[in-house]
This record gives sequence, C-alpha cells and structure tokens, in this order.
Amino acid sequence: MAIAMQAGERSFNIVFIGNSITFGALHEQREATAPPVQCARWLSAQNGVDTVYFQNCGRSGKTTYHFLPNAADVIPAGEKTFFPDVERKTSELMTAHPHLPLIFSIMLGTNDTVERKYNTHTTPDNYVKNLCALIDSLLTRWPDAHVVLHKPIWYYPDYVTKNGSVASKKSLKLLSVYCERFSQVVANCKPGHVHIGDTDAYDYFKKHYRTDIIEEKDARGKSYWLHPNEVGAGRLAEFWGKAVMQIIAPL
Repeated sequence: MAIAMQAGERSFNIVFIGNSITFGALHEQREATAPPVQCARWLSAQNGVDTVYFQNCGRSGKTTYHFLPNAADVIPAGEKTFFPDVERKTSELMTAHPHLPLIFSIMLGTNDTVERKYNTHTTPDNYVKNLCALIDSLLTRWPDAHVVLHKPIWYYPDYVTKNGSVASKKSLKLLSVYCERFSQVVANCKPGHVHIGDTDAYDYFKKHYRTDIIEEKDARGKSYWLHPNEVGAGRLAEFWGKAVMQIIAPL
C-alpha cells in the first residue's frame, strides 16, 4: 500500500526515530549534516516532491526499550522513555503542516545488540515486541501515517564503551537477525501501513567504513567505527530516501 499524494499535496511530514546515528553524533554541525537533515534535503530534490518537513528524534545510546510507550516497561527501572518526546515533536510537525501525509522512519537496534550492564542483548523476540508496541502506539495516535523500518548499519564488532557496553561479533550478527524479523513486525501491525525500508546501507558501510565512518577510540584505547561522518550520513540519507520514495505513489 503506497501513500496516495494528490496533485496539491507534493509535500509531506517525516519523523526520524533512532539512536546516535540518527541524531548525528560527533558531527560539528549536526543541524546541517545529520542523516535526517540530509534525507529531507535529498527527498525534496526528487521529481514530484516539493518540501519535506521533518523532526529528528534520534537519541544517543538508546535501545528499542527506550522508545516504549509505557515507561514502566523501560529497562532498567527508572530509565526514561522517549516516546512522549516523539509524540510531542510529531504533534508540533502536524500542527505546523496539517493535512500532509505523515511518515515515521525508524532505524533502531544497534544499541540493542551490544552487551550492556542492565540489558545483555535484546532478544529477537523482544526486539519485535518492542517495535510493535512503538508502532501500534504511533498508528493509534496517527492512523493514516506510514512507518518505514530500516536495517541498522554495519559497525566494527569489537569495542568497549566508557559505560561498559561491549560490542562483539555476536552483537553484529544480531543486526541481521533483527532485520530478518521485520516481516513479523509488518504482519503484526496495521495492514498496509508498515513497510520494510532500506537493507542495503549495512553492506555499503561494511565496505566503506574507513572513509564514511568516524574512527573513535574505545575504553581500551582501541580504534573502532560506529558513527557515520558527514559524507557517510549523506550516503545513509540517500538509502533512507530511496526506501521512502518506494511507498509514495506517483504524482
């Protein structure tokens, strides 16, 4: 099911939900170079599309648990859910630009894969459960909206953060397992409104990580690659944009 856009509706609203990669972490001017910014710019340049209005709801270090609608379900107890923040920013966007189609672009899972002090790898079942809870709540609030799920991108599978999170080959493998379960999310949520988006950026960044991902030092002083640089963010934005264009009906 594609989004039918009338001749006078060549613009649309899009809300990006994700972690530090979506946020634009480590960019000197993320307001101009974060993936959502560049994606909206890329989409606006496509034939048949005018202005794309957007909100960046990326939150550094967060998992699918941190976007659960019910704060009591967030792990660990006392952690904040950012679902109200997504609701607020989406409401602001829809109030400013009413009557335009609404799309939610979601790329979550990187932080779910790593071994954390309070959450040792989100299981694939819980990953699906968490995404469904998030999506169901969004589509209850905005029933005409569409959701696009993107596979998280490749990262260097051997680093330890200052907070004690550990990424390994097992962690990286989970990203592909999560993506394989996208079909369950689509099947379990509102028919025709949830779409599998980009799955190609993973391989792109695996091949180009030394040029398109920022080299960082972990808690051991060892190099690793996780966050796209400004150029890489532009490439990710294009992957996202192409996926979004697939669900927009020809004008």
